[in-house]
Order: sequence, then structure tokens, then C-alpha cells
Amino acid sequence: MHTNVFLLIGLLGGFGYLLGKIFMRFGLTSILGFLLIGVILGPLLHFQVPSGFGEIITGLTLSLVGYTVGTSFSLDFLKEMGKKMVIILVVEVIITFIVVFLFVYLLTKNLALSIMLASLSTPTAPAGTIAVLRDWKSKGSLTNMLIAIVGLDDGAGILMFTFGVALTKGILGIHGELLLSILKSLWEIFGAIGLGFIFGFLFSYMVKKIQFSEDGIFSLSLAIPFLVWGIAQEIKVSPILSCMIVGATLINLNKEKGIQTSKILDNVMTPFFILFFGSVGMKIRITGLTKVGLISLLYCIGRTVGKWLGGYCGGSIAKVEEKIKKYLGPGLFNQAGVAVGLAYLTFHEFPGFQSFCETILVSIAITTAIFQFFGPLGVQFAIKKAGEVTQLSEK
Repeated sequence: MHTNVFLLIGLLGGFGYLLGKIFMRFGLTSILGFLLIGVILGPLLHFQVPSGFGEIITGLTLSLVGYTVGTSFSLDFLKEMGKKMVIILVVEVIITFIVVFLFVYLLTKNLALSIMLASLSTPTAPAGTIAVLRDWKSKGSLTNMLIAIVGLDDGAGILMFTFGVALTKGILGIHGELLLSILKSLWEIFGAIGLGFIFGFLFSYMVKKIQFSEDGIFSLSLAIPFLVWGIAQEIKVSPILSCMIVGATLINLNKEKGIQTSKILDNVMTPFFILFFGSVGMKIRITGLTKVGLISLLYCIGRTVGKWLGGYCGGSIAKVEEKIKKYLGPGLFNQAGVAVGLAYLTFHEFPGFQSFCETILVSIAITTAIFQFFGPLGVQFAIKKAGEVTQLSEK
């Protein structure tokens, strides 16, 4: 019997928020608290998720996440940071993907699983990273590069996830024969880019031509990502990439309104995150933890090596100073909560492959928790070695 939806929202929202606050008191991300309440209600207390609840919450939350991540892709910001930062970001993401893929594939010999876990390994958690920099009052070229990279890593992660999904669908035979698989994969990516650009352009045009109140901007900031997500599902293109392109298009055509919509949404995202990660936690099966233990361990090692090696290689190609090459990688260990969100999205992307999706979700949930402990230590190590610590801020 399914749980009453209002009862579930109340339990997830209220207790999720409280648990999140407790985790934050111990220096950990509140996302772990949101996940934990889901695990308690689902696998432990056997509350049943109402039909369609998970899919609706996923769409509402990730459409807004994709949109707000897109608004960070301002061409002015990229020009300001320079091509060196872009080179490092691209190289770091690609090398992390390759290293994680090799580590997981050598253990599992499962091509589809290796690609998906590798595609989810690239995002870095900006909040945890920046909190450490702030605590230690870190200043310098490495600090500036870290702030820039973590600000764009989520967007790069969404692109890698979209690529990984398209490739994996071909491997699993979801798209049918080879030529059809290639064409559908290309449509998923480029169709999403086209859809996002059209709505981003229309959004920009509307707010230029019509004087909207703040309530009006807020309403449109919610409605357009939701609408784009729905259309993307109907025409079989990547919904999260579509929403990201909407945000990226708006910020580059109308910077003022792009920033305004991003700030407005940032103020209302917490309830969405609590319900979303709570529903993710309800999907986790405790029995699956033992099955993915070794996979998670190798994933963590591969991601650590990949981030460090990627930062060094990217820095070498970009010809940055030595301390950035050596210590950028450790500053990027913290794994972003968006990786968990994307892992949950695989249930929609790969219908009929329940066990495959559960392995991905549990692996990413475990490794995100692990990196929540070791990620801040990596940032601290990096800025101390680079000599950019001034002092520990008073609290």
C-alpha cells in the first residue's frame, strides 16, 4: 500500500531539514541528512513511494538545477578567467572520466556500468570546497582557479552524463541497430541543445520586451525549466541538458535577468532538494551496499587519481604556475550532490534495467558520502602546500 503523499512530503521535508542541520553541525553536507531520512523511511520503515512521486520530484528539481548551472556559463566570465582555466577544466574532466572508466572496467568488465560511473565522476561540490577556502581565508592564484573550476564543474558533469547516457543506450541496445543507435544518440544531445537555445532565446526576448514584476520573473523562472523538461521527455532528448542550455542562453543574451533568475531560484531550492534527495534515499536498497563495496572503493581511488592527474596535465598544457599544476587536483576531490541526482535520473533513462540503475545509484551515494569526509582534507592540503593560507577564521 502506498503512503499518503502529503504525509510523505511532511516527513521528508520536516525531518530531512532537521537531519541536514545536524550533519552541517559536524561539517558535512546537508545532502547526507536528506538522503538518510529517505533511507530511514524507505528501506528501514518500509514507507512506499506513491506512484509517480519520484519522477515528478526528479523533474521539478533537476530541471531547476540544470537551469541554474547553465546560468554559470557566461561568456564574460569565461573570458575573464581566460583560456587557461577552460583548458584545465576540459583536460581534468576528460582524464577523470578515462581513469575512473579504466578502474571500474578492470574490475567489472561491464562496459555500460563503467561508462556511466565514469560519466558521473566529474562534478565537484562547490559548497564544500569554497567553505574550506573561506575557513582558512585562502588567497592566491590556486584559490582563484579552484573557485572558477568548481563553479563550472557541474555543467561539465551534466555534459559528460548526457554523453554517457547516449553511449550506454547504444551499448544496451535501447536504440536498436547500430546506425539508428548513433542517430538517436546524436538527436538526444543536439536536439537538447536546440530546444534549450530556442526557449532561452524566447525567455530573453520576453523579459526584454515586457516589464515583469519580481513575482512574474519568479513564475517564469519556474515555469520555463519545467516546460522544457516536459517537452524534452516528449521528443526524446536530454531534459537536463535542455534546461542547462536555457540558462546558458539567457545569461549570455540578457546577463542582468539571468543573474536575477538564478538568485531567485537559489532562494527556493532547499525544499526541492530535501524532497528530491529524500526520495533518492528511499530508492536505495540496504542489501545492495555489500554488492557494490569493491566497485565504490575502486571508483574512489580512480576518481582521486583522475582528479589529481587531470589537474596536473591540464595545468601543464595551459602552462600555469607550478603550484596550480601540483595542487589543483586535491582541491577537486569533493564530489557534488548533483552526481547523486544524475545517478537517480538513470531510472528514467534506462527503463527495464532496474538492477543496473540501483548499482549506479548506490555506488554514487556511497562515494559521495566518502568524499564528504576526505574532500575538505584535500582542499586543506592543497592550499597549505601552495602557501595560500592566511589564518583560520574566527567562528
